[in-house]
Amino acid sequence: MMAGAVGVALLGVLVLLPGLVGAPAGVSPRVAAGGYLVSLVGWGLAPALWFACLGASVGSWLAGMRVSGGGCLFGLDEGQWRLVGYLPAAGALGVLVWHAIGLAISARRAELRGLALAASSRREVLGGVGVWVVPSDRPAAYAGGLWRARAVVTSAFLAALDEGEQRAVCEHEAAHVRLGHPRVLVAAGAVAAAYGRFPPVRRAWDGLRRELEAAADDEAAGAVGPAPVISALARVALLAAGSYRDGGTVGFGDVEHLRYRIARLEDARSVRTTPTALVGSSVALVASAMAWSGCVLAGADATIAGVVACGSAIAAVGLRPTWAWRIRLARR
Repeated sequence: MMAGAVGVALLGVLVLLPGLVGAPAGVSPRVAAGGYLVSLVGWGLAPALWFACLGASVGSWLAGMRVSGGGCLFGLDEGQWRLVGYLPAAGALGVLVWHAIGLAISARRAELRGLALAASSRREVLGGVGVWVVPSDRPAAYAGGLWRARAVVTSAFLAALDEGEQRAVCEHEAAHVRLGHPRVLVAAGAVAAAYGRFPPVRRAWDGLRRELEAAADDEAAGAVGPAPVISALARVALLAAGSYRDGGTVGFGDVEHLRYRIARLEDARSVRTTPTALVGSSVALVASAMAWSGCVLAGADATIAGVVACGSAIAAVGLRPTWAWRIRLARR
């Protein structure tokens, strides 16, 4: 009964968490992105934990049905029944890992390297991450890759912008790399690919992508000012609505989120301390509850050391959008 109640409570928290993160106005996009990512981590682990809990509970009940002669049902003792119960849990994790591997391979293939890298020129930005300009007649701007993530813009895209807008776009894409967003999207995208049919997962995935873009906007605005970033976003909207409606403006021009991002930049008090602190504290509590619930549902002893270890692992993932790498890899 205890495990069942914990499971129901955890499921309720995961359903409500995207709404909790997105409801208050003025929340820092980095903190909001961390909340959405914690939600996706929870949805990724919940099926495996539920299967493990269900299998262990059913196994314990069946193993308790003793038959004559002192044997167990079908000749299996309780420990063996628990092992059988973990098989569907391993299957659920296998689905998640399968999607993660596929996305990782796609991210690796999208890395700029070889002849494409040799033909590109490097443009320095204030944030300390270089942006690679690829000669192309197709407008595109994105940050991608797995082991060596890079910020990429095409010459056709830059040609459609003035100097200030070019700087804003380059700072924006460089911020994605500096904040580790490409790898975050690979991990979160695996959950979205596996369980994206569920509305709470879709909301968390959409919210994560929107807030990562907003966080990169803030970084760009800090480097060049909000006006060039707003102008670049407006220009992207016009491009997307005009002759480039085929989706060429990859990454920087997600039309669904442009209005939200422009409204944030136009608000002088877009990030407020109080709602950010409240949401951040709530997300930290949810992450701790997830760690404790995971220990209980998996049948482990919820010791302080175990909870701290689980919570640290979840926090390391969930808080990734809130900080930047301090160790710079060798260039080129």
